[in-house]
Amino acid sequence: MADQSRVLKVVQQEPDLTALVENKFNLHVAKSLVKDGKPIFNVMWQSRTLAQTMTIEWKTVYGLNWTTDVPTPGHPVTLAGSWKQCDRGQVIDLDETGQWVQSTSSPSPDHLMVGKNRLRAPAPKGVHIVVGVQAKPGNFDPIFVDNIRLGVGMSAKYQPQEQVQWWYQSDMRSSAVVEGVSTVVETGDYSAKDPVSGTYKKTSSYSYDTGAWVTTSP
Repeated sequence: MADQSRVLKVVQQEPDLTALVENKFNLHVAKSLVKDGKPIFNVMWQSRTLAQTMTIEWKTVYGLNWTTDVPTPGHPVTLAGSWKQCDRGQVIDLDETGQWVQSTSSPSPDHLMVGKNRLRAPAPKGVHIVVGVQAKPGNFDPIFVDNIRLGVGMSAKYQPQEQVQWWYQSDMRSSAVVEGVSTVVETGDYSAKDPVSGTYKKTSSYSYDTGAWVTTSP
């Protein structure tokens, strides 16, 4: 099923957990998106307080929103519009009032597409498109903000990619623009099921002494 849940379970045992807590680290997770053929991780999708087991679960349901400004690294994305679910191969327009409406533009396979930006006020210079993954029906968590403004009359397309990165860093920064990280970054590919378990599940642990992650499926 296209909407089958993906699961990342991060498990920390002693003494690694105590060392991470003493350094005030939290778990941070980012999710990739492809634009112009390049995978991008630029928003901290989720931040979790340290625990022995931390589970991140999602389905491949995406939405679009917009903002007038891109925050500096470490600061959260401030949304200016409303979320609109956009499936792969679907095209929607941003109308003169900042609402999402059905588009007559030709779709692009496997992409979420903005057919045309018709919004002038309060963004005469254009908007920055935000892509999110569904948190619950009708609501989405940002995973990407486009650093390039989408001007009036322009279009854009984005391709969700089922790759996730996770690492430890101080502070809680969900929906913030990614800045420097504190530990090694681990990357997991969720584009295909694990051939043995038939699931989209991974379990990962970090060794404070070696500075390395060990990740298995499931």
